[in-house]
Amino acid sequence: MASTMYRDGPTSTPTAPAAELDLAAGVEFYRRLGWPSSLDARRRRLVLHTGDALDALILPAHLASPVATEVSTSLMNGPVSTDSDHRWWTFLTAPCQRANLELPAELRTAKVRAVPRGGHVVVPHPADAERWRQRPQQDRTLPPWNAVVAIARKVLQARH
Repeated sequence: MASTMYRDGPTSTPTAPAAELDLAAGVEFYRRLGWPSSLDARRRRLVLHTGDALDALILPAHLASPVATEVSTSLMNGPVSTDSDHRWWTFLTAPCQRANLELPAELRTAKVRAVPRGGHVVVPHPADAERWRQRPQQDRTLPPWNAVVAIARKVLQARH
């Protein structure tokens, strides 16, 4: 059974600028990147499907900001988006190479979530500059899932 991670909650609506964007063009942009995507027409949002071409980690903002900085410093920066409240950040990664996406206990305690294989993650339109901290780019590889997890652990340990 596929599961869906709703960062904005099941009743969220897009922000005013995003509501005006062509969602079908957003789906096509993601597909050109090789990412399985679809349009949730009822809720007017874009969805990426995890497990084959990409995986995703969702972090609370207080942890995500330093993780994004460290990932970028390590020259592995990849797409990072926020929810409409900027409380949760989604890191898109290369597919996890392990059979199990189980996160270490300290990350689960810190409310980090891995989107399960065969799951879905809601993403902003590629042109929604307000919600992309690092936009998706053509010809740029996604950072390794395990590297983003390791950096999140490192940032978390440095805080204690």
